[in-house]
Amino acid sequence: MISSDFSRKVKQSVSNNFDQSFALYQDFEDKHHLFAELAAELADWVGVRPGSAVLDLGCGNGISARVLGDQYGCQVLGIDISPKMVEAGQRLLGGLEDVRLVVGDAELPGEAAGEERFDYALYNASIFVFPDAERAFREAAACLKAEGEIAFSFYPSLLGSKDEDLLAEAFRRTGYPSPKFRVITSYEAACQALADHKGPVSHHRWVRPLDIEFLKDFFSIPAQSSSLFPGLDYAERRQRACSLFDSLTDIAAGGSVVWRMAKA
Repeated sequence: MISSDFSRKVKQSVSNNFDQSFALYQDFEDKHHLFAELAAELADWVGVRPGSAVLDLGCGNGISARVLGDQYGCQVLGIDISPKMVEAGQRLLGGLEDVRLVVGDAELPGEAAGEERFDYALYNASIFVFPDAERAFREAAACLKAEGEIAFSFYPSLLGSKDEDLLAEAFRRTGYPSPKFRVITSYEAACQALADHKGPVSHHRWVRPLDIEFLKDFFSIPAQSSSLFPGLDYAERRQRACSLFDSLTDIAAGGSVVWRMAKA
């Protein structure tokens, strides 16, 4: 049982971190195109049908919503807890009439969706910061059509050539204290919650070569650096993130960044 106080604190922290991140998120995306490619990978794997109605939960600044609208012709309702991210997304999406972004609690999509019903509920790189995945999927399922599907992509794993955890190795090498929790909700917990509400779960892995400069850019975003070094100010988090990944330079070759995905 997730306490209401814990949930409130997590959501406030997430909102604050992403409010500080909207400009750097777009700079990062302009350079690396990660979230657009991740959104397309998730949509292709799920088999999103052109013209479908999609809930984009934890939509951020609308990068996933834009892919769904532009490439798949979907009607998209994006919901995010960060007002600054949504505002940036609304500017980004200007001319897409079938894509809407609203500020709200994506654990409670019915508040924004009302009587609308959707073909898909997608969480592109967001479910791991939801404090209550069980509630999130229960509420999302209530917004879907009878045959609607739920899917998510998950926080990246950094794996060596023998599948060793390179992030753990980086913390060992630098001597920085490893965060107690890298994510709020684990992949296993999210998958169990998904199975409870939508039946058997299928899994997929999107694997990209490990790139030290990419990792330094990604984890220099305020919302991402806070997952590694909670409690520190941003300047210190960014400096430590750069040192953390520089420590892996000698073993980066053959490594990979792995995004896990699940659907039901």
